Amino acid sequence: MFTGTAEELRARQAQARELAERAAALLNEIDSLGLGAGGGQLHTPGGIIRVRPGEGWTVTDR
Repeated sequence: MFTGTAEELRARQAQARELAERAAALLNEIDSLGLGAGGGQLHTPGGIIRVRPGEGWTVTDR
């Protein structure tokens, strides 16, 4: 359980979002290898990383 200030919480949430964006970019790179597309979604503190047909992996809010 997070026990810091509201400002610290916002900073950590922003950092989690940035990391989720990086993970989505890596998943797109893996899919671009042509070995078969990944599927599904990953739930992270930074948002939900999911594959969208024609768009690749993206991060959305919960």
